Amino acid sequence: MMEDRILQKLQSFFLEANEEERQAMEQAIDAVIRKQTKQNGSYIGGLLQTKRQVIDDQTYEITIPNTALIQNPLQIVHGGITATLLDSAMGSVVHHVLPENKAAITTEMKINYVAPGIGKEFRCVAKMIHKGSKICVIEGRVFRDDETLIAHATGSFFIINRPVK
Repeated sequence: MMEDRILQKLQSFFLEANEEERQAMEQAIDAVIRKQTKQNGSYIGGLLQTKRQVIDDQTYEITIPNTALIQNPLQIVHGGITATLLDSAMGSVVHHVLPENKAAITTEMKINYVAPGIGKEFRCVAKMIHKGSKICVIEGRVFRDDETLIAHATGSFFIINRPVK
């Protein structure tokens, strides 16, 4: 039974885990709970502990805490996490302006990493550059808590009909 397998894995894990590993496990479990309780719309949003805010019709902001779970071995936020943050914020701008029967998917994203991702949290601000009938172009910027820019991106999003659930 799946529950027994999961409980066995957790017991085995806790026998060997150090404090950092236990904190990472708690964060992973919290991510699933955040998705389950609809605090986040996706597991990745739950894992990153995203806080989202609409600034205006053209601007969206996502903030995440810096945790050991998202860092590379140099204790800098992993570039893929920065890319995920940018993609999520830029896609959210598009979804904010689309009618309910439409959605958007990323077709292209260009990122420039300009400073190490260190500090307590990261804030991504995404702004609409162009909204067409088929393609939207968005700009995103990620800042450390000291307001240093760590990454800049542009992305194109293709507008599609929202799949029926």
